[in-house]
Amino acid sequence: MFKPAKIETRRGRIPVSEEDRRQARAGMGGEQTALAAGTPPVPVAPAAQTAAEATPEPPAPVAEVPTPVAEAVAAPVVAPAAPVEAPARRPRAAKVPPAPVVPTGPEQEHSVKLSRSVVQQIKLTLALLPSAPDNPANIKQYLEMAHRVLDAQLRKAGKLPPAAN
Repeated sequence: MFKPAKIETRRGRIPVSEEDRRQARAGMGGEQTALAAGTPPVPVAPAAQTAAEATPEPPAPVAEVPTPVAEAVAAPVVAPAAPVEAPARRPRAAKVPPAPVVPTGPEQEHSVKLSRSVVQQIKLTLALLPSAPDNPANIKQYLEMAHRVLDAQLRKAGKLPPAAN
């Protein structure tokens, strides 16, 4: 007969000795051991302050021993060069100011983003419309016509004030 495999879902804790635990806690800057002992942890000074307070001392003079190896090593020493600079960034392209909007009629043109599906629906509708002088020929004309139709419906329903013609 078929027996399903026994899969243990809970894992037991990994056994860790008390000494290993103490070493791990001490490796965390002693935070946990200080809390366990009841003493507050000592605040650490920021690295910027400690670096500023530390004064570099000049290295002690080393007695020179004239050996051929030391002279060979000392010969190719070059004076320190200028600090290495980061590679220059690629210059950014200049931002082109947007073209001024030129009104083409009584109203200013507006830019509208349409989803692909809406554009496809409008194209299909335009393809199925019979060619007539009052039917739109492109998407812009279709949207203008749809806007006029919606305005007329809203005015008829009383949701817009009558047109001021």
